[in-house]
Amino acid sequence: MEIEAILWDFGDTLVDETWMLAPLEGVPRWPETYRGLLGNNALAQQWNVGAITSVGVARSFGRELGVEPERLLKHMQWCSRNIAFYPRMKAVTAQRRYPQAIVTVNPDIFSDVVVPHYRLDESFDAIVTSWQERSASKPDLCDAAIARLGGKWTRDRCLLVDNRQDCAEQWIARGGRAYQFRGEDRFFADLGALFV
Repeated sequence: MEIEAILWDFGDTLVDETWMLAPLEGVPRWPETYRGLLGNNALAQQWNVGAITSVGVARSFGRELGVEPERLLKHMQWCSRNIAFYPRMKAVTAQRRYPQAIVTVNPDIFSDVVVPHYRLDESFDAIVTSWQERSASKPDLCDAAIARLGGKWTRDRCLLVDNRQDCAEQWIARGGRAYQFRGEDRFFADLGALFV
């Protein structure tokens, strides 16, 4: 496979995406409430495309749980600083073997907390988020990443690595290359030769 740039999804590709479900002391319903309020509903969609901020989301959670929004926001920020990276994926992105970008459907807290805390801008040449682009379309995010990487490559030379099959298929339909991530062992068995 000849590629010239890699576009990395973030959650469940480079990291365990359940970081926001960490327990909140005294709030036993936190994980269920988080999943319920953000499980493919309007609030989640608005948050992911920047139509509502993390402060607004914390207010919604506060009403649901009877907890001060400031406390919930602090917990969400704490969760965002305690993400479990997949170690071999972290190592391979640190190599910077190819020009690379993160293309992720994520809200403002990703840019405000995750990116600076983990210094992602030191390992990635571009970071493209849905909230900044005002679009949750993975192909649109990939096109934005190619432009930010200098626009030198055609889509068929840019490999999207994403855990979601639908995102991979959408990028392929737009003329890109894609690989569906199904765990580190499978990834290195299939694509390890690209990183030697």
